[in-house]
Amino acid sequence: MFNEVRSYSKEDQLKGHKSEKRKPKVKEKRPKKKKNPQLYRGRIIPKKKDRTKITPENYNKMIEVYGAYCQECGYTPVSAHHLVFRSSMGTGGWRNLAPLCTKCHDRAHKHFEFAEYLRTKRAERFGPHFGKDKYALFKEGLIPTSTDEMYERFMKGEEEKRDNKKV
Repeated sequence: MFNEVRSYSKEDQLKGHKSEKRKPKVKEKRPKKKKNPQLYRGRIIPKKKDRTKITPENYNKMIEVYGAYCQECGYTPVSAHHLVFRSSMGTGGWRNLAPLCTKCHDRAHKHFEFAEYLRTKRAERFGPHFGKDKYALFKEGLIPTSTDEMYERFMKGEEEKRDNKKV
């Protein structure tokens, strides 16, 4: 019996050796908490792209205040021009928009002097902060909270200061 040799199939011979290899457990890494770059003093500040966008409400308010004709030459149709450019964080608020025809709009983008002239005219009416939004004023410490009410109160105060200087 001991001398007897049993023949096993190859499969049976390798049965013990072919145990399934256990794959190491991969721990899922938790995503690192990123600091919110839009958070400032407990307030969430929207992204630049959203803050500089011209909304239909602001476009209509611009047309209501300045008219539906070019501010410089009087032609129509008009497009909204950012007086403080978007790249300089000029907002899409109606105070920072000027209705300009295509010719004057192109001129404002190509000639710095013309663009500066338009900004100066607007600053005479609304003060030096006309191109800023409520978040920029809040970050600069000019208003205590970033609410629409505080922003409008500040801007009306700036406009009144300008009116009192003219008298």
